Amino acid sequence: MTPLLRSFLYALVILFFGGCQTDEHAPADKSMPQVLVFYKTAGFYHSSIPVAISAIKQLGAKNNLAIHATNDATAFNSATLAQYQAVVFLSTTGDVLNNAQQQAFEEYIRAGNGFVGIHAATDTEYDWPWYNGLVGAYFKDHPAVQQATIQVVNKNHHATAALPSTWQRTDEWYNFKSLNPDIQVLANLDESSYTGGSHGSRHPIAWYHTYQGGRAFYTAGGHTEASYQEPLFLQHLLGGIQYAVGNLKEGLNPDTTSTYLWHNLLDQNLTQWDKFIGVPHYSVNLPGHPSGDGINGTPVGLNNDPLNVFQVVPDNGNPVLHVSGQIYGGLSTKQEYGNYHLRAEFKWGTRKYEPRLNDKRDSGILYHAKGRHGAFWNVWMLSQELQIQEGDMGDYFALGPGADARAAYRTADNLLAWIYDPSAPLQAFGLGQNGHCRRSQNREKPLGQWNTVELICLGQKSIHVVNGQVVLVLENSREQKPNGAPGPLVDGKIQLQSEAAEAYYRNIQIRPITAIPAQYL
Repeated sequence: MTPLLRSFLYALVILFFGGCQTDEHAPADKSMPQVLVFYKTAGFYHSSIPVAISAIKQLGAKNNLAIHATNDATAFNSATLAQYQAVVFLSTTGDVLNNAQQQAFEEYIRAGNGFVGIHAATDTEYDWPWYNGLVGAYFKDHPAVQQATIQVVNKNHHATAALPSTWQRTDEWYNFKSLNPDIQVLANLDESSYTGGSHGSRHPIAWYHTYQGGRAFYTAGGHTEASYQEPLFLQHLLGGIQYAVGNLKEGLNPDTTSTYLWHNLLDQNLTQWDKFIGVPHYSVNLPGHPSGDGINGTPVGLNNDPLNVFQVVPDNGNPVLHVSGQIYGGLSTKQEYGNYHLRAEFKWGTRKYEPRLNDKRDSGILYHAKGRHGAFWNVWMLSQELQIQEGDMGDYFALGPGADARAAYRTADNLLAWIYDPSAPLQAFGLGQNGHCRRSQNREKPLGQWNTVELICLGQKSIHVVNGQVVLVLENSREQKPNGAPGPLVDGKIQLQSEAAEAYYRNIQIRPITAIPAQYL
């Protein structure tokens, strides 16, 4: 083959394959809702676009949505658009449609179809006022990528139902101009939580609205590639697409077996956690830190763990959390969670310490944890507790808040106490009432074996599961509000306890939910 012919054929291959950056415009399977993801850029190109396309296709495969992606604007004609129930503008930038294509898209929306804008969709078509109204705003500027706090103000929507009320995440945070006053805000940025915001107390970051007969949803998140690996952001995005498609029933839930929703909370450096170490017991020699009875005295404090009470150790390349138990302590998530399914594997070690040297081995999973570290016993936050204690795994303790459980007062294991019984009347616990309800049965495995513990929280309800068996259900979770009156407690941080016994945790995972998984109903 001559060099000239080789060059010609190479150029032909590049022309044919390099220019084909699109799925087929005609959907092959019309048995499910069709969604077109459009990612043409005439300005800045986001490196997260390929990652986002892959993630959205995975969402579609798990949730009965046919996803097609293209950067070819010729798809914006009446015949092609009519095959889709929703169109997603994925970090589009600049002038991406000509006049005829704009007209076709306007007619498509007026025909009752849906639109989703992701991140730079607001950095698009500045000379098209109709589009400004549809997407809801135009991009103005942004500070550097950083962590910020999102206040979810409306959870009555597919896109926010599974989110915590306070949601911390890292992204590129847009400031906007030309905001459409008719948008329905789902979430605002808390400008006190980061630098560079310019909207003040009302900084919308995700919204929806009806527009000229169609439906529109926008989220400003999604600049980073990591965004499309975050279970909560994926759930947020999925809900927005479901809304835009429009023919889904209210309350439709994602496939709760979808593995993409599970997020690993444990890594080698505990990057998603804070440590708080309490008061060293008299039996512990810790120079520079006065000792006490383990409760009264001066705590070691936040993110100061000189004895490595909480430490990750490798096990065949996988992280395992070792809790020494030597000092009371709490390992708390940096982020607050609500409406979630948490699971973890747990086993006891061999060592025990004062002041519980002669008592049962003890630990715990605290949830809906609020307020300051050290509010309870000078070490833990105010919270609900799924008890991890020898023989009592799954018990409930109220560490400040309260809840109701169906319980009967009777003797079991030579102990007279309230015991969870699904057939019994509701009994109030905490907030001035008895704060302990025992699990219905002992499902713990023998000492040294791994147990699987699960916590399912939805609204004011929580379910304690030990080795696949529901052992306790709480209802009407509540806390004392600043005005002194009780109010709903539905989210907060998660804390793992160090309580004078050596313990191990592994495979700590969490996923958002919008319904109780069927097997636990």
